[in-house]
Amino acid sequence: MAANAFSKCAEDLPSDQVYERRTYYRIAGECYSEAHDLKSAGDSYWVAKQYSAAARTYREGGYIDEMVQVVTKHRNALDRGLPQRLTMVARVYYIKACFDICLFPNISHSLYVVFKHQVST
Repeated sequence: MAANAFSKCAEDLPSDQVYERRTYYRIAGECYSEAHDLKSAGDSYWVAKQYSAAARTYREGGYIDEMVQVVTKHRNALDRGLPQRLTMVARVYYIKACFDICLFPNISHSLYVVFKHQVST
């Protein structure tokens, strides 16, 4: 897969070639997105410091925890208005998870713990 090749190229570059590494990781993210491997795409964008693309990709793939990490750690680097929109997405997701726990008590209690942690931050 092309995405793996670009990731490998980025890993193999010397650490002083920062721009080239980020470029290869960004291209890998694009390739992973095309292949619908949205977790790997988001991870590649994050390493490439393409934080808005990473957050959007995680959201599209349903990786809400990862999306919240990007928003929390890189809020100021995100496109204008994106942190607010993604925060609302996360709130709705975690509130729904809490209701699911209340309505379906056999679901793992860990979702409630995640919800409680996200609301407090």
